[in-house]
Amino acid sequence: MLPNVSETAELAFCQTASAEDYARAAVFAEQELTLTGKPFVRAVLCAAGAAISASTAPLSLREYGTMWIPLLFMAAFAAAGLWLFFGEPQRRYRERLALFATAPVFSLGTAVSFYRDFLLLTNECEELLVYWTEFSSCLENDECAVLSGFAERRLVLLKKETLSPADRERFSAFLENTFASSYRRIRPKGGGRHGG
Repeated sequence: MLPNVSETAELAFCQTASAEDYARAAVFAEQELTLTGKPFVRAVLCAAGAAISASTAPLSLREYGTMWIPLLFMAAFAAAGLWLFFGEPQRRYRERLALFATAPVFSLGTAVSFYRDFLLLTNECEELLVYWTEFSSCLENDECAVLSGFAERRLVLLKKETLSPADRERFSAFLENTFASSYRRIRPKGGGRHGG
C-alpha cells in the first residue's frame, strides 16, 4: 500500500527500457562499483601473474631442469587475461539480457517520479515506492542513472532519453544532492569525474 502522496514530484517522466538498455546498465554498474569489476584491471592482474610465472622460468630450469611448469602457468594467466578482457564482458552482457527476458515487468512503460524522500515507479502491473535511503549507490552517465542496492531489484535503471536539457540538469542535480557521497557521475573517456 502506497502512502498518501500529497506533495508534488520534483521531477516526473516516462520511460521504456529495452533488454539492451538494461544489459548495458547492469554491466556498467558492475564494472564501475568495484575496482576488480573492470575488465582492464582483471586483465592487468592476469598479466602480472603471467610475468611472475615467466620470471621463475630460469630458476625452474636451474633447480629442476625444466621450464614447463612456469611456462604453463604463464600461458594459463595469459589465457585468463584474454578471456577476462574480451570474453567475460560479453558473457555478462548476455546473462543480463537473459535476466531481462525473465522479468516482463522491466519492459513495460513506466512513470518515474522523484520526490524529496522517495522514488515512485508506476506501470500497469505495479507501483513501487522506494525511499532513497534504500539504495546504496547511484551511478550516472550521459544515457542513464543506475540506482543499486535496493532489496527487491538488483538495480533500477532511469533513462534520460526523454528528458529535455533543462530536465537532464535537474535530474543530475537532484541525484547528486540526494545521494551525496554515494553518487558518481561517469564521464565518457577523456572527460573528468565529479561526485566521488
